[in-house]
Amino acid sequence: MSDLTLEVNGIKYQGFTDALVNRSVENLASQFSFSTTVKDSFDFMSGVFGKIQNDLKAQDFVKILIDDNSVMSGFIEDLDISYSSSSHSISVSGRDKTGDLIDSSIIPKQYFQRNFVRLLETVLSDNGHSIAVINDVADLSTLGAKEVITAEKGDTIAAFMDRYAKKLQVLLVTNADGDLVITREGSDLAVGRLVQEINGNNNNILSASINISTTERYRFFEIYSSKGNDDFIAQTVGQSGIAIDSSIRATRRKRVNMSADTESVSLKNLAKWYVNIRRAKGSRYNCRVQGFYTNRNSGLLWQPNTLVQVKDELCQVSGQFLIQGVSFVKNLQGCFTDLSIVEQGAFSIEGANIADGSSFATDLIAKP
Repeated sequence: MSDLTLEVNGIKYQGFTDALVNRSVENLASQFSFSTTVKDSFDFMSGVFGKIQNDLKAQDFVKILIDDNSVMSGFIEDLDISYSSSSHSISVSGRDKTGDLIDSSIIPKQYFQRNFVRLLETVLSDNGHSIAVINDVADLSTLGAKEVITAEKGDTIAAFMDRYAKKLQVLLVTNADGDLVITREGSDLAVGRLVQEINGNNNNILSASINISTTERYRFFEIYSSKGNDDFIAQTVGQSGIAIDSSIRATRRKRVNMSADTESVSLKNLAKWYVNIRRAKGSRYNCRVQGFYTNRNSGLLWQPNTLVQVKDELCQVSGQFLIQGVSFVKNLQGCFTDLSIVEQGAFSIEGANIADGSSFATDLIAKP
């Protein structure tokens, strides 16, 4: 069985009865939780009940490993210790280093840097963070010359970064070291398949579900650039971008007013981006497999933002799709990986890309 280990100050802590590490494309900060419960035993020699030895402290810097593979770095944010007449338990949880960017307000300031990597580095430095910025996008655009780049009062650091990442149609994620990574939707294929055939002998899916929701989806998604124009009056709207989700009924419309001037082409791409992301959130396939590795021989962990071949005859999902999120789980029943899977193109302006013969919830949404 694989080991999920919490390392603090060079000391490795193992033997937890429950452990969870979650990483995803949608959430900037990776999350973790470790807990254990033991039955107290009475030592007749000393007359003392046994307990869990605890050296962990809130705000400790931690590294989390699966066997010898580092999967995330961050801080303990919550520490809970409890006991009763029959047991003693401890649990710790937290996020990677970018959790501080999600919680912390940004120092209000206007920036003139158009290079996105340099902009992020400057913002991090201005706000006292030493998080590295890594660019995985070869053709990363610069922000438009007309962009007014303003860190506004009330913004969090993460919200500011996300706003301008969306304008460039890129994703912000973190790696195992807690660095900030600029990337796009993945194109690498996982060395492994997900299979659940009715009469199959090579099934590896233990459980699965498919979830469909249209509450956050709209037929027309419109983005306007006209600061202070909340009425969307045609004569006063300078630029706009509109995208259509043909799967949704025509009565559903969403209008968003940008707080800064943006070029029309960027607004159209941004509208497509929002449509695709909301489609991804509304149609999701989730499954659990045994262990943490893509197959017994690969030695490769399941990773978010990679592609995987799926054939699930029970949920009627078949084809090549994107792994949006990965949760590594260890408990008394064993080691498991929970995978959250969406259509390809869910996080790009190109949109969904489903090959002929593939199926991903298409029969579960009525045609408008």
